[in-house]
Amino acid sequence: MINNLSKKISKADDDAKILIIETLEDNFTGGFDLDSIYEINGKYVVIEFLKCITVKPFKSHPNRYWFKNSKKFISLWKITKKLNGTLFLVNYEDSREQFSIIKVLKIDKSGVAKEERRDVNFETFKNWFQKLNSESLNS
Repeated sequence: MINNLSKKISKADDDAKILIIETLEDNFTGGFDLDSIYEINGKYVVIEFLKCITVKPFKSHPNRYWFKNSKKFISLWKITKKLNGTLFLVNYEDSREQFSIIKVLKIDKSGVAKEERRDVNFETFKNWFQKLNSESLNS
């Protein structure tokens, strides 16, 4: 029997990011990494995790940092649209107290123009993410 599942995630693998940093040295990059892509019943779900450091997730929003990350967000939106998928931006913090799950409905050149947002705790986020993962395994 062929197993078409990905391997179990057991640790962070940042070797590729380290290689990119070493290779580009102090140069800016035109690229970015994708955090997670899932296929569920022929549809794709793209998830980008946005770590909040100075502003708590419930108070933060991608538009707050649009000037710094617009190319990344516009590219994520274009990729998601080409996949006929759904884009989620997830604000989180190291303490795991607050999570904002932002389903992006529209992005234009000035920012996230339309969205559905849920501010949740870790348990609710964990349930949402595990359900999404389970759906991708069973589709």
